[in-house]
Amino acid sequence: MSLGSNCRGGLFLMLTIFTIVNGNHHRHRHQDIYHQNNFINNNRSTKNLYNISLIEAKINAQLPPLRLPRLRHHHVNHWDPYFENADGQEINGSQRVALHLGSTAMLDCRVAMLADKTVMWTRQGIERPFLLTLGKDVHISNPRYSINFQYPNNWRLTIESVRRDDNGQYACQVNTHPPKTLITDVNILAPNVKIVDEFGHELRDRYYKTGSSIALICSVRSSNSIFEISHPAWSKSGFKLPKYIQIHQTNRSHDESVMELYIKSATKTDSGEYSCSIGELSTAVVHIHVLNGIVLS
Repeated sequence: MSLGSNCRGGLFLMLTIFTIVNGNHHRHRHQDIYHQNNFINNNRSTKNLYNISLIEAKINAQLPPLRLPRLRHHHVNHWDPYFENADGQEINGSQRVALHLGSTAMLDCRVAMLADKTVMWTRQGIERPFLLTLGKDVHISNPRYSINFQYPNNWRLTIESVRRDDNGQYACQVNTHPPKTLITDVNILAPNVKIVDEFGHELRDRYYKTGSSIALICSVRSSNSIFEISHPAWSKSGFKLPKYIQIHQTNRSHDESVMELYIKSATKTDSGEYSCSIGELSTAVVHIHVLNGIVLS
């Protein structure tokens, strides 16, 4: 083999090796760039997902909690109405409410699955119940009563300035067959006011002869020891007492107040109706009769 042929063969081999090395270099460089781009894109995706999660968290924090209706299986109750409390739990039977004299009563009646049925409020009378409300209509002439529907299902009966005689049972009823009823027992917390004599006997009518002394004691006891009672007030036939009639506070505690009325020498003009009251709603009354001569017991 000639020297020229050997040179050409060596040059061809060197060119072949250079081509292979150069090609591998470019291929690895492209792969590195590809992996770098993938890494950058992945970082961007992760950052975008993190930002989206932050946005979702801020939106969820501003939204009110979603309250789903309490669904029950139709095979159990055929989708009949039922009563529930403020937490959406089913209640049956009765509930109790204690109210202070003169406050506003708000009797709740939450009815789920009402559909086309009607809600009514009644009150148990001496002989039979009487109708208070039917749907959103009031069927009693007393202006203290009203029906206030609270979305989504609360048929609230409101009674303004409750009195002693508002004590008793109130029924919220749905006209299913048979009717479904929720009883609310209302207990009015009113101070116990009574007028007694010096021996502690409660008075309704009392007779005195002219010139004798009159001593009437008004005793007020709280119906709830947590709340302090206010001072009772005396009056005669709806007016202020004459100035010569003396008033003394003989006892005062957290749950009791005693005020004594005293007339030194009674005349016939002292006859009349004497009242001891706490505000306008809790009152005790005694009728005093001053007569000439002998007093009959």
